[in-house]
Amino acid sequence: MIRGLYTATAGMENALIKNNTISNNLANINTTGYKKQTTIEKSFSNKLLNKIYNNVTTIGKVGTGVGVDRISNDFDEGAFTETENTFDWAIKGDGFFAVQTPQGIRYTRNGNFTVNNQGQVVTQNGHLVMGEGGILQIPSGTKVNIDANNLVVDGRVLGRIQIVSFANKSGLIKEGDTLFRRGPEVGGTFRATGEVVQGYLEDSNVNAIQEMVRMIDNSRLYEADQKVIQAHNDTLGKAVNDVGKV
Repeated sequence: MIRGLYTATAGMENALIKNNTISNNLANINTTGYKKQTTIEKSFSNKLLNKIYNNVTTIGKVGTGVGVDRISNDFDEGAFTETENTFDWAIKGDGFFAVQTPQGIRYTRNGNFTVNNQGQVVTQNGHLVMGEGGILQIPSGTKVNIDANNLVVDGRVLGRIQIVSFANKSGLIKEGDTLFRRGPEVGGTFRATGEVVQGYLEDSNVNAIQEMVRMIDNSRLYEADQKVIQAHNDTLGKAVNDVGKV
């Protein structure tokens, strides 16, 4: 009986983590370059059930609940929105922009960039956008175009935008809403095949209808585990208050 309480409790904790993940996806449905997350579950070890009468006989197995193994990032490409802004860039296909943060190089699909007072291409948070030869620098009062991932200013190529990919994207670790850092399992880094499209931004890849359906299903699972705990509580109460009096 106590095992049933633990199993139902584990299910409720699992549902809470899933609900938080879904809520975060919905909260970022309009965040440029956001990649939705999903929970990967694992089951706890099964326990053998034995019948003891003259000898021990195994009669089957019973589950002991589930838990969240990890939270996975979905890197499917989102839809593109045209802005016609010079420093709004989207990556068509595979790859990430590399940006320099105080914590080191981070990677993003959010190409909502601008130019600071030093003529450097930066994110909205002021992080420097990297080219293959270093920081992307724009001379003042010039026309900027992108051609085959090259930064072209007044018809002259100033550098190539650094677009990178990884042998194992699941090894990337999320930081904030749209930044990722390399994890120990990410493997090698190489030049990506994606093409930078100027004047566009990549939307979040969250589907609101799918997330709402997931939330409803998850809420029902939470309520079912809650009823199991209540049933066990009622049974234990009767055992203590009624059977214990006999």
